[in-house]
Amino acid sequence: MNPALRRSGVVALVLLGVLLAQVTWVQFFSHADYEAHDDGRTLFEEYEVPRGKILAGEVVIAQSLETPEDSAFDYQRDYPEGDYFGNITGFKSMFRGSSAVEEAEDEVLNGSSPLFFLDEVSSTFTGEERLGGDVHLTLDPDLQKAAYDALAATGANGGAVVIDPRTGRILAQASHPGWNPTEVSSNNFDSSTAAWEELINDPDNPGEDRTRANWFPPGSTFKTIVAAAFIENGGDADTMVPAGNSYTAPDTEHEIRNASDQCPEDELPLMEAFARSCNTTFARLCVEELGEDDVLDTAAAFGFGEEYETPLPTTASVTGDISAEAFRAQACIGQQEVRETVLQNAIIAATIANGGERMEPQLVDRITGPEGDTLERRGEDSAGRAVSGSTAEQMQELMEAVVTGGTGGNAQVPSRTVGGKTGTAEHSEGADGSEADHGWFHGWAMDEGGEPGVAVCVFLDSYGSGGSSKAAEISGDLMERALGGE
Repeated sequence: MNPALRRSGVVALVLLGVLLAQVTWVQFFSHADYEAHDDGRTLFEEYEVPRGKILAGEVVIAQSLETPEDSAFDYQRDYPEGDYFGNITGFKSMFRGSSAVEEAEDEVLNGSSPLFFLDEVSSTFTGEERLGGDVHLTLDPDLQKAAYDALAATGANGGAVVIDPRTGRILAQASHPGWNPTEVSSNNFDSSTAAWEELINDPDNPGEDRTRANWFPPGSTFKTIVAAAFIENGGDADTMVPAGNSYTAPDTEHEIRNASDQCPEDELPLMEAFARSCNTTFARLCVEELGEDDVLDTAAAFGFGEEYETPLPTTASVTGDISAEAFRAQACIGQQEVRETVLQNAIIAATIANGGERMEPQLVDRITGPEGDTLERRGEDSAGRAVSGSTAEQMQELMEAVVTGGTGGNAQVPSRTVGGKTGTAEHSEGADGSEADHGWFHGWAMDEGGEPGVAVCVFLDSYGSGGSSKAAEISGDLMERALGGE
């Protein structure tokens, strides 16, 4: 063969190979990037096939329903459990995008995830519709509804989170008031717009997830962090610590007092001061015994400063500026600039119950394909050790004392070991002074074998007098349910 002709043939084959490779890459790997430039076509295609379901246990909490024949789109999103799960599912709207799990797991639900690569290849050649996958959550639907109903019954806004301490699996994550995303997700522009306007103009802001999207002063529940820091730095449950019913921090004229003058002694064992929730004790510990780094390091070890992805994004909890002794005294009773999410406060309790090991919080259990086959299971991930095993054991003793003989008696669960911490918190700076105090409780319960069974946090926004006791009561009921009680 003529050498020139042979070279030309080789070049032609190389160019053909490059062309085929490019076509393959565009078709199977980069098509989403190209389709993104044609929003209208992509939108129509997305609503021509049913989007995957979101489930809590066996309960469908988000699904696609066929629309009437005269509709321009074949399917519309529906949320059959409404207010109970609206903060979790979020919405999927052709006019306003998506939120929460609908946004975080969009590629799974619309079938464009790499998990569906083989299905995508097959549909390319067969012309069959590409269906989305289903997202199975870790939530216990009955526990979620019980948590929501309990919050609603108080008449206050608030949130509740229940976690398995050993795995980090979120069993309930309820926010009240709730909302039903169905109308916002309507394919009818007028209906969707009216529902959206109603949502965003509601003064109670039901679209805000109060367990993760906002944080609040945690009050005395932050004493759990302070006590752990004190024990990690050489103290123990029996160490005598300063008490008294009044304390003025250095360089201030502000008097820190206890809620009901419940700590008149000059000093008390740490366990007793924790059970009685002595403000003066923990303010003084952070001035006289613990430095700024001691508190910051312990808080960070429990997760402060982290924006969890469960996969739902969570606002990072913060301690604020505690460099000055006066700031630190206030911060260590959960005021000053300390701000905490309900999820973070549940993680602290779960970590102590789990012997000091902190597990990453997880909301998604598994992903299944259109035929029901499991394509992926989300693993259990450790975030490392927050405190030593011995510190966690002593913290369990302190928290148990709160429930058996302290301020958290309402959280007791029959025939189970329970520990926790109550908290009452004033509103943040800028409040006009008329708002009632927040009520908190975070805690844990062991199962019948004495192993970490469940952890919980309940927050009642502006509940007022008795808020922490009510939060403890709700927490006890939820833990009993989670452990198999009525």
